[in-house]
Amino acid sequence: MMDATVFAYRKVFYESQLQGILHDVCVVYQQICSNGNKVPNDENVIRNEFGKYFSNQTYKSSLTTACRYYYDYESCLQNTDGRVDMRFLPLDCFGVQDVFFAIECKRLDGKSHLCKEYVENGIRRFTTGKYPSYLGCNAMLGFVVCAIDLCATVDKVNSHLNTPEYLSTKSTVMFPMVQLISQHTTPYNFVLYHLWTDFSGLLK
Repeated sequence: MMDATVFAYRKVFYESQLQGILHDVCVVYQQICSNGNKVPNDENVIRNEFGKYFSNQTYKSSLTTACRYYYDYESCLQNTDGRVDMRFLPLDCFGVQDVFFAIECKRLDGKSHLCKEYVENGIRRFTTGKYPSYLGCNAMLGFVVCAIDLCATVDKVNSHLNTPEYLSTKSTVMFPMVQLISQHTTPYNFVLYHLWTDFSGLLK
């Protein structure tokens, strides 16, 4: 029988790996900001700005964690009609079904409609099993496209969730990047990390 400490170790390991990937997402975000290129207010176009860096092997080799993962986007999944915005697949598990970290991207403007979209077409893709959480953790990447009241926006997102699922702050709340976390029990126990990045000054 496998000792419970093994499961605890795996949980800590995978969550630390995902946090490392999100750190690299922050590094890429800062690079995008420093370039100063304007982008349209379009979720896929903004996502593809990140993809330019994660698909560049020379650049990716300079990152601390993502360098050890294969990156792809808009990937069709087996046994579902889901298409994940970003995937990071362990190089030693490449091609193994469901073994990857998924990052779903959504725009946020502080208004009710996009907050609802963030839940129904973002978080719920994980809680319904449309996107697998085999590694016990995945992430949401929010693109904040205008000035928002952060606390009010979190409250609007939470209004579409059950109380145990509420987003809570994981780090110091300070734009241009904010990290939050939510705990979920369906279809099994897993964690979602939420990284919100400010694109309000980078839009055409």
